[in-house]
Amino acid sequence: MIMMDSKSSVKKQKIFTPIFLLSALITGVFSVFSLISPDTLSNNMTFIQSLFATQYGWVAMIIPVFCMMLLVVLGISRYGNIVIGGENAKAEYSIFSWISMLFTASIGIGIIYFGVNEPIYAYILSPASTQAPSVMEAAREAMGTALYHWGVSVWAIFSVAGLVMAYFVSKHKIRYLPGDVIEKSFGKRKWVPITKSFMNILAVVCSAMTIAATLGLGSVQITTGMNQVINIDNSYSTILPYLVLILLLIVCLFASTTKTVGKGMDIIGRWNVYLAIFMLAFAMFFGPTRYILNQVVQLLGTFIDQLIPRNFDMFLFSLDPTYSTTWDVANNMWWISWTPFMGVFIASISKGRTIRQFAFTTMTIPVIFMLLWHAAFGGVALLDKVLGTGKIAQFALENPDMTFFAILQTMPWPKLTAIATIILLIMFISTTVTSAALSLARMTDIEGKEAAPVRSAVWVILMTVIALTGIFATTLGGNEALNSIKSLATTLSYPYLFFFILMITGFIKQLMKDKPPV
Repeated sequence: MIMMDSKSSVKKQKIFTPIFLLSALITGVFSVFSLISPDTLSNNMTFIQSLFATQYGWVAMIIPVFCMMLLVVLGISRYGNIVIGGENAKAEYSIFSWISMLFTASIGIGIIYFGVNEPIYAYILSPASTQAPSVMEAAREAMGTALYHWGVSVWAIFSVAGLVMAYFVSKHKIRYLPGDVIEKSFGKRKWVPITKSFMNILAVVCSAMTIAATLGLGSVQITTGMNQVINIDNSYSTILPYLVLILLLIVCLFASTTKTVGKGMDIIGRWNVYLAIFMLAFAMFFGPTRYILNQVVQLLGTFIDQLIPRNFDMFLFSLDPTYSTTWDVANNMWWISWTPFMGVFIASISKGRTIRQFAFTTMTIPVIFMLLWHAAFGGVALLDKVLGTGKIAQFALENPDMTFFAILQTMPWPKLTAIATIILLIMFISTTVTSAALSLARMTDIEGKEAAPVRSAVWVILMTVIALTGIFATTLGGNEALNSIKSLATTLSYPYLFFFILMITGFIKQLMKDKPPV
């Protein structure tokens, strides 16, 4: 069991804690704003993002590199032997189950949407591609950019977030609250109490908005897939996203309140990965196999070649010097917005894991899978753009929810694979929302320990309502509704970025102070 305390029945837990009420109120106000005036919210958030990105975008670019370096240094040093939960702690889950839960709770849903669209966007927009001397070089750079956005830098950020929280929770018995890391690391300095409180509230609101945006976008994509399978009449298609969200709400409510949540997350996480591997194998076997395998080899070379330089490229002297801030920086900040709840979730399932496993397992296995996925699906989309009809690329630009299903149309049994994709999306979303609700329930507990079922259910409902407002506003003509929620989450991640740096600094300080065994 990953998120429930065995002593929860000893005393009655307070459900509506001050931090819960305040963070829920702030989240609710933002969601109402996104419904009433999504364009205004989106424009304001984009303006704020541009200000932050212009001044501090360089920090967002360096953070993934620093996280990678920190993990490598810790992994090869004596600190790598530290076991989360104590020297004699036993791992609750196998490596495969552990990675599966991390994968499905974080970037799983994104591989269906961005895994096929990112190479097209990079090919059309990235200076590395648009200013390349040849089409071949442009395509190669585009694939490298797509994998950079979804590769090792993402997992380095998540791994460090989880490692910091897991270390302090297990070693120093703090609450599952990011601000408590600051309090433990920096003691009773005058700025600590206000920083701690503000950080905790910001972490909760940022996480709730991030998952709500993901839930809304995922529901729209599921609707697109269902239209492909059963060709729903237009009169019913407008209500379909709501029905999908209600279905997801029921699934997530059950998953987040059941007493066997740990076992359930383990099972769903593994089956998510099984189905994703099946879809990948299907594409490699029934798609342009030789091209995909060649793309795997070439993309691996591009990845190795760009592993360090790509993280430092700000495109200062390109024809579009704003690309770095509008794409690379924004992408890194989107992942930063996931770190509050991902840190709590990873910490809760990582008992018995060593720092060395954090360092090397999380930065290798998921990245290898992403490389294969991008080559198989994103590579096919790019092939159609460069040498094919361009229809798939047109979907990526005009109807990106349809791109993945358009690729499946080029392979045998498209309806069956579309059904498999819908199931995969439902499981990905359910796992993400459930893990987020459980993390938020802990983060808003007065003791930071108990993921009370009622509180978990309230967060599921609240995130679903936010997603509903976004979809509803979209049907009224507010096309920026869901994007405004995502833009808000990204904007909130900018101040949280500096708290994240403070957490890492405190972690290094505390690690050296604790003097681990040789």
